[in-house]
Amino acid sequence: MKIVIDECLPKRVTQFFEKGRAYTVPQIGLSGAKDTALLNELDKREIDVFITIDGNIEYQEQFINRKFGTVVIISVSNRFNDLLHLKDKILKAVDSVSNGEIEHIS
Repeated sequence: MKIVIDECLPKRVTQFFEKGRAYTVPQIGLSGAKDTALLNELDKREIDVFITIDGNIEYQEQFINRKFGTVVIISVSNRFNDLLHLKDKILKAVDSVSNGEIEHIS
């Protein structure tokens, strides 16, 4: 399973997953990409799950026909310490979200 973490989340979120399973948007060379271009590129790269904290992305972009599932984190901030308590929910969501679906966790 290949997971990509949006650049608006801290790199340390990759620690929630086995080594080599999760990458950040900058790590895969897409830093600064606009949402549409980013999502299209993720489709091409055959990732399984995209994780973001951008709650507006689902209203601005199309996800139904995407080749990956999306997990949207709802949190008071994107600071690692504010996300740490969500680790188990994030892991569960990553395992259960299907292609073209969006799962919210808080």
